[in-house]
Amino acid sequence: MKKISLLLLICFMIPLSAYAYDDPFGDDPMDVIGARKPFGIEDRVFELGLLHFNGNFTNNFLSVSDVFSETIVIDLDQLADGFKFNLGVNFSPFHIKVDPKKGWGFGFGTSLEGVGILGLSGNMLSFSKAVDDKSDLSGAAFAAIDMTSFFSVQKFKVKIDPSFFWALAYLKPDISYTYDTSSGGTVLCLGYDVQVYTAVPMDGEFELTAKPGFDISVGVEYPLSKEIGLTSLFPFLDFDVGLDFVNIPVFSSRMEDYMRVRGQIGSKNAIDLDDIDGFLSSFDEDSEPVYGKKELRVYRPFKTLLWADWRPINGRKLLTIRPVFGFMVNDLYQDPVSLEIGINSHLNLVNLFHTRIGINYTDRMWINSLDFALNLRAFELNLGADLRSQSFAKSWAGAGFGFNFGLKFGW
Repeated sequence: MKKISLLLLICFMIPLSAYAYDDPFGDDPMDVIGARKPFGIEDRVFELGLLHFNGNFTNNFLSVSDVFSETIVIDLDQLADGFKFNLGVNFSPFHIKVDPKKGWGFGFGTSLEGVGILGLSGNMLSFSKAVDDKSDLSGAAFAAIDMTSFFSVQKFKVKIDPSFFWALAYLKPDISYTYDTSSGGTVLCLGYDVQVYTAVPMDGEFELTAKPGFDISVGVEYPLSKEIGLTSLFPFLDFDVGLDFVNIPVFSSRMEDYMRVRGQIGSKNAIDLDDIDGFLSSFDEDSEPVYGKKELRVYRPFKTLLWADWRPINGRKLLTIRPVFGFMVNDLYQDPVSLEIGINSHLNLVNLFHTRIGINYTDRMWINSLDFALNLRAFELNLGADLRSQSFAKSWAGAGFGFNFGLKFGW
């Protein structure tokens, strides 16, 4: 009788143990098809996001330890590599998302984005010989109405996100440096031609003269390992692959009101540096600002990304590792094309606690990020911070910082 009772107790405990092991890190709450309701917090069918903010700044020259040391030591040899500084702000007042768990969903929201870029030539900073050497000094601000949607086609998940955007400000001047002694004399000149376009005239009444543009982001993902049978042979090789095209230009935002300032320091003609008075007289005075109208077509930066979501713990979404590779086209830089690459990990504890860690090279910056999310379904808090720099070594030394914050509500 005791043996039978013990056997019944063991038979009763085995399925409970199996259930307790499988559910916390088994079926993902986002899955819409399953034999039973998943354990953990389910994702919201309706979501309202508020006050999502991201701010950042970075440089490639000074770190926190340099700034707060008793004696600031500047290595002038580093100036030969140039000086780079970036500033960025992204703010989304609200977004709405609907996901009825039937393989489709949609949403919309608003966003404001601003970026400033400074990239001074190393030749100019070190007074090295160069002819018509360019520096970056640019910036832009955009406002947008963003729409999102996703749906399934066979085994593919397709995302289509159209956006109407307005260019609020745009700056991309022509800055050139020349130091040349090959002509028998010395040519030393720093020339600049700065045009600042704004959505409203800077010399008149407040009137929105910028016209909206339109771009579209498209993405597709596919459960590759399952479809080719790899997961059934090696459960730890469970992964999806995806391809995203971000901000595909359809038509540009158009601006027409600008302020222009141009001038030069030095002369494009050969001069004698021993004649100080003659050298100083070669300096042109700054011109007065000129206001005018001329159409400028502005696009948002375009990006292409190839990625994979690998779930190494037997396909469970407790841990997801995502490598990313692609490129970016940003007209704010003298050289518009740059590489995008990175590795990211996502720890998901029953959809209650989320932790994301990433090391990425994006928009010409190394970004080492750490993000947290607390999801109670009715309420979610998102917090994150990062270290960044245009230099990989400086990105770990505190040469730049970023932070983000956001709230989500729904059910």
